[in-house]
Amino acid sequence: MEYSIGEVSRILNVSKDMIRYYEKQGAIFASRNQKNNYRSYNTMEVFWLLEALQHKSWGIPIKGIIDIRKNRFEQNTDEFLKEEIERLNEELSYKQVLSKRLEQVREQIAFGKYNVGNFWVKRIPAVWRCPLITGHGDDYDRFSITDKESRIVFNERNTPFFESGLTAYENRVEWEMTILNEYADALGLSLKDGFSFTPEETALCTHIDIGEVGEFDPGVFEVLPAYAASRGYNRKDKAPMRGTLIGRGYDNGRFHRIVRLYLPIEDA
Repeated sequence: MEYSIGEVSRILNVSKDMIRYYEKQGAIFASRNQKNNYRSYNTMEVFWLLEALQHKSWGIPIKGIIDIRKNRFEQNTDEFLKEEIERLNEELSYKQVLSKRLEQVREQIAFGKYNVGNFWVKRIPAVWRCPLITGHGDDYDRFSITDKESRIVFNERNTPFFESGLTAYENRVEWEMTILNEYADALGLSLKDGFSFTPEETALCTHIDIGEVGEFDPGVFEVLPAYAASRGYNRKDKAPMRGTLIGRGYDNGRFHRIVRLYLPIEDA
Protein backbone atom coordinates (compact mmCIF):
# COMPACT_ATOMS: atom_id res chain seq x y z
CA MET A 1 0.00 0.00 0.00
CA GLU A 2 1.25 3.48 -0.89
CA TYR A 3 0.39 6.68 0.99
CA SER A 4 0.74 10.31 0.01
CA ILE A 5 2.57 12.73 2.25
CA GLY A 6 -0.79 14.25 3.20
CA GLU A 7 -2.13 10.88 4.26
CA VAL A 8 0.98 10.11 6.34
CA SER A 9 0.69 13.56 7.92
CA ARG A 10 -2.90 12.80 8.94
CA ILE A 11 -2.25 9.24 10.15
CA LEU A 12 0.69 10.19 12.38
CA ASN A 13 -0.47 13.71 13.31
CA VAL A 14 2.79 15.25 12.11
CA SER A 15 3.44 18.10 9.70
CA LYS A 16 4.44 17.57 6.10
CA ASP A 17 7.59 19.62 6.76
CA MET A 18 8.55 17.22 9.53
CA ILE A 19 8.06 14.24 7.20
CA ARG A 20 10.25 15.91 4.57
CA TYR A 21 12.88 16.60 7.25
CA TYR A 22 13.05 12.95 8.30
CA GLU A 23 13.27 11.95 4.66
CA LYS A 24 16.05 14.47 3.94
CA GLN A 25 18.02 13.18 6.94
CA GLY A 26 17.74 9.60 5.72
CA ALA A 27 15.46 8.26 8.48
CA ILE A 28 12.75 7.32 5.97
CA PHE A 29 12.60 6.95 2.20
CA ALA A 30 9.98 7.98 -0.33
CA SER A 31 9.19 6.74 -3.81
CA ARG A 32 7.55 8.71 -6.60
CA ASN A 33 4.02 8.07 -7.80
CA GLN A 34 4.35 7.12 -11.46
CA LYS A 35 1.14 8.95 -12.40
CA ASN A 36 1.85 12.38 -10.88
CA ASN A 37 5.48 12.16 -9.62
CA TYR A 38 4.33 13.03 -6.08
CA ARG A 39 6.04 11.54 -3.05
CA SER A 40 4.55 8.33 -1.73
CA TYR A 41 5.44 6.13 1.20
CA ASN A 42 4.82 2.42 1.50
CA THR A 43 3.44 0.86 4.64
CA MET A 44 6.85 -0.08 5.99
CA GLU A 45 8.13 3.51 5.64
CA VAL A 46 5.11 4.69 7.62
CA PHE A 47 6.09 2.18 10.29
CA TRP A 48 9.69 3.47 10.19
CA LEU A 49 8.46 7.04 10.61
CA LEU A 50 6.17 5.98 13.45
CA GLU A 51 9.14 4.43 15.24
CA ALA A 52 11.34 7.44 14.46
CA LEU A 53 8.78 9.75 16.07
CA GLN A 54 8.64 7.48 19.10
CA HIS A 55 12.43 7.41 19.34
CA LYS A 56 12.43 11.21 19.13
CA SER A 57 9.95 11.33 22.02
CA TRP A 58 12.42 9.24 24.03
CA GLY A 59 15.11 11.87 23.51
CA ILE A 60 17.08 10.07 20.79
CA PRO A 61 18.57 12.56 18.29
CA ILE A 62 18.02 12.24 14.55
CA LYS A 63 21.52 10.81 13.98
CA GLY A 64 20.80 8.15 16.57
CA ILE A 65 17.46 7.36 14.96
CA ILE A 66 19.21 6.80 11.65
CA ASP A 67 21.86 4.62 13.31
CA ILE A 68 19.15 2.52 14.93
CA ARG A 69 17.50 1.91 11.56
CA LYS A 70 20.70 1.12 9.70
CA ASN A 71 22.70 -0.93 12.17
CA ARG A 72 22.75 -2.64 15.57
CA PHE A 73 19.12 -1.93 16.50
CA GLU A 74 19.21 -3.45 19.98
CA GLN A 75 22.61 -2.10 21.02
CA ASN A 76 22.07 1.39 19.63
CA THR A 77 18.60 1.66 21.16
CA ASP A 78 19.87 0.47 24.54
CA GLU A 79 22.79 2.92 24.52
CA PHE A 80 20.66 5.93 23.62
CA LEU A 81 17.96 5.05 26.13
CA LYS A 82 20.52 4.53 28.89
CA GLU A 83 21.92 8.02 28.23
CA GLU A 84 18.45 9.55 28.21
CA ILE A 85 17.49 7.79 31.46
CA GLU A 86 20.62 9.15 33.12
CA ARG A 87 19.85 12.64 31.81
CA LEU A 88 16.24 12.47 33.02
CA ASN A 89 17.27 11.21 36.46
CA GLU A 90 19.77 14.06 36.77
CA GLU A 91 17.13 16.55 35.65
CA LEU A 92 14.60 15.10 38.09
CA SER A 93 17.09 15.31 40.95
CA TYR A 94 17.85 18.92 40.07
CA LYS A 95 14.19 19.88 39.89
CA GLN A 96 13.47 18.25 43.25
CA VAL A 97 16.23 20.33 44.85
CA LEU A 98 15.02 23.44 43.00
CA SER A 99 11.46 22.83 44.22
CA LYS A 100 12.73 22.68 47.80
CA ARG A 101 14.67 25.91 47.28
CA LEU A 102 11.66 27.74 45.83
CA GLU A 103 9.49 26.62 48.76
CA GLN A 104 12.14 28.07 51.06
CA VAL A 105 12.11 31.40 49.20
CA ARG A 106 8.32 31.44 49.18
CA GLU A 107 8.20 30.98 52.94
CA GLN A 108 10.88 33.62 53.56
CA ILE A 109 9.03 36.24 51.54
CA ALA A 110 5.60 35.36 52.91
CA PHE A 111 6.60 35.66 56.57
CA GLY A 112 9.52 38.09 56.36
CA LYS A 113 7.68 41.24 57.42
CA TYR A 114 5.80 39.46 60.24
CA ASN A 115 9.04 38.70 62.06
CA VAL A 116 10.43 42.23 62.00
CA GLY A 117 11.26 43.00 65.63
CA ASN A 118 10.91 39.41 66.84
CA PHE A 119 13.83 37.36 68.19
CA TRP A 120 14.49 33.62 68.16
CA VAL A 121 17.35 31.14 68.37
CA LYS A 122 18.00 28.54 65.66
CA ARG A 123 20.71 26.50 64.00
CA ILE A 124 22.03 28.26 60.89
CA PRO A 125 23.08 25.76 58.22
CA ALA A 126 26.60 25.73 56.79
CA VAL A 127 27.03 28.24 53.98
CA TRP A 128 29.51 29.31 51.31
CA ARG A 129 30.16 33.04 50.77
CA CYS A 130 31.43 34.96 47.77
CA PRO A 131 32.34 38.67 48.12
CA LEU A 132 30.15 40.98 46.03
CA ILE A 133 30.48 44.60 47.16
CA THR A 134 31.39 46.63 50.24
CA GLY A 135 28.82 49.07 51.59
CA HIS A 136 28.84 51.94 54.06
CA GLY A 137 25.16 52.37 54.69
CA ASP A 138 23.74 52.94 51.21
CA ASP A 139 27.08 54.10 49.80
CA TYR A 140 28.89 51.34 47.95
CA ASP A 141 32.35 50.67 46.60
CA ARG A 142 32.88 48.98 43.24
CA PHE A 143 31.73 45.39 42.77
CA SER A 144 34.50 43.02 43.78
CA ILE A 145 33.22 39.73 42.39
CA THR A 146 35.72 38.17 39.97
CA ASP A 147 34.97 36.74 36.54
CA LYS A 148 35.59 33.22 37.83
CA GLU A 149 33.19 33.65 40.74
CA SER A 150 30.61 35.33 38.52
CA ARG A 151 30.59 32.36 36.13
CA ILE A 152 29.69 30.13 39.08
CA VAL A 153 27.17 32.36 40.85
CA PHE A 154 25.35 33.64 37.78
CA ASN A 155 25.31 30.37 35.92
CA GLU A 156 21.71 29.70 34.87
CA ARG A 157 21.67 26.37 36.70
CA ASN A 158 23.19 27.72 39.92
CA THR A 159 21.66 31.18 40.29
CA PRO A 160 18.33 30.03 41.83
CA PHE A 161 20.22 28.66 44.84
CA PHE A 162 22.25 31.77 45.68
CA GLU A 163 21.08 34.51 48.04
CA SER A 164 22.15 38.06 48.78
CA GLY A 165 23.97 37.73 52.08
CA LEU A 166 25.94 40.09 54.29
CA THR A 167 28.54 40.20 57.01
CA ALA A 168 28.38 43.27 59.26
CA TYR A 169 31.52 44.83 60.66
CA GLU A 170 31.97 47.91 62.81
CA ASN A 171 32.50 50.34 59.94
CA ARG A 172 31.14 48.52 56.88
CA VAL A 173 28.87 45.81 55.55
CA GLU A 174 30.28 43.19 53.21
CA TRP A 175 27.53 42.18 50.82
CA GLU A 176 27.96 38.67 49.47
CA MET A 177 26.40 36.00 47.33
CA THR A 178 25.77 32.96 49.54
CA ILE A 179 24.65 29.40 49.00
CA LEU A 180 23.80 26.74 51.56
CA ASN A 181 26.34 23.95 51.62
CA GLU A 182 23.44 21.54 51.15
CA TYR A 183 22.67 23.07 47.74
CA ALA A 184 26.32 23.38 46.75
CA ASP A 185 26.71 19.65 47.37
CA ALA A 186 23.54 18.83 45.44
CA LEU A 187 24.79 20.84 42.46
CA GLY A 188 28.26 19.31 42.67
CA LEU A 189 29.91 22.73 43.06
CA SER A 190 33.53 23.09 44.12
CA LEU A 191 33.66 26.46 45.88
CA LYS A 192 37.12 26.68 47.38
CA ASP A 193 38.80 29.50 45.43
CA GLY A 194 37.11 32.86 45.95
CA PHE A 195 34.60 31.49 48.44
CA SER A 196 34.71 31.27 52.22
CA PHE A 197 32.96 28.64 54.30
CA THR A 198 30.93 29.23 57.45
CA PRO A 199 30.07 26.01 59.30
CA GLU A 200 26.70 25.33 60.92
CA GLU A 201 26.27 27.44 64.05
CA THR A 202 23.73 28.42 66.68
CA ALA A 203 22.54 32.01 66.35
CA LEU A 204 20.17 34.59 67.74
CA CYS A 205 18.02 35.89 64.88
CA THR A 206 15.74 38.77 64.02
CA HIS A 207 14.28 40.48 60.97
CA ILE A 208 15.01 44.14 60.26
CA ASP A 209 13.50 46.43 57.62
CA ILE A 210 16.36 48.64 56.43
CA GLY A 211 13.88 50.74 54.48
CA GLU A 212 14.08 52.89 51.39
CA VAL A 213 17.26 53.35 49.41
CA GLY A 214 19.25 56.02 51.27
CA GLU A 215 17.71 55.18 54.65
CA PHE A 216 19.93 52.27 55.60
CA ASP A 217 21.88 52.94 58.77
CA PRO A 218 23.95 49.92 59.87
CA GLY A 219 23.42 51.13 63.43
CA VAL A 220 19.99 49.46 63.33
CA PHE A 221 21.82 46.12 63.46
CA GLU A 222 22.95 46.85 67.00
CA VAL A 223 19.50 45.91 68.26
CA LEU A 224 20.56 42.28 67.96
CA PRO A 225 23.68 42.28 70.19
CA ALA A 226 21.81 44.55 72.60
CA TYR A 227 19.00 42.02 72.88
CA ALA A 228 21.55 39.19 73.25
CA ALA A 229 23.22 40.99 76.16
CA SER A 230 19.88 41.70 77.84
CA ARG A 231 19.00 37.98 77.73
CA GLY A 232 22.41 36.69 78.78
CA TYR A 233 23.42 35.14 75.47
CA ASN A 234 27.17 34.83 74.95
CA ARG A 235 28.45 35.99 71.58
CA LYS A 236 30.56 33.31 69.91
CA ASP A 237 34.26 34.30 69.70
CA LYS A 238 33.38 37.87 68.78
CA ALA A 239 31.88 36.52 65.55
CA PRO A 240 30.41 39.16 63.23
CA MET A 241 26.73 39.47 62.64
CA ARG A 242 25.62 37.96 59.37
CA GLY A 243 22.43 38.05 57.43
CA THR A 244 20.39 37.40 54.32
CA LEU A 245 18.30 39.80 52.27
CA ILE A 246 14.99 37.96 52.06
CA GLY A 247 12.83 40.60 50.41
CA ARG A 248 13.25 43.81 48.44
CA GLY A 249 10.34 45.65 46.85
CA TYR A 250 7.27 47.81 47.22
CA ASP A 251 4.39 46.93 49.48
CA ASN A 252 1.49 49.30 50.15
CA GLY A 253 3.34 52.13 48.44
CA ARG A 254 6.53 51.84 50.49
CA PHE A 255 9.84 50.28 49.56
CA HIS A 256 10.98 47.61 52.00
CA ARG A 257 14.24 45.72 52.38
CA ILE A 258 13.81 42.89 54.86
CA VAL A 259 17.02 41.43 56.26
CA ARG A 260 17.22 38.26 58.32
CA LEU A 261 20.03 39.11 60.71
CA TYR A 262 21.72 36.64 62.97
CA LEU A 263 24.38 36.73 65.68
CA PRO A 264 26.37 33.54 66.39
CA ILE A 265 26.11 32.61 70.08
CA GLU A 266 27.64 29.96 72.30
CA ASP A 267 25.63 26.77 72.62
CA ALA A 268 23.94 26.47 76.01
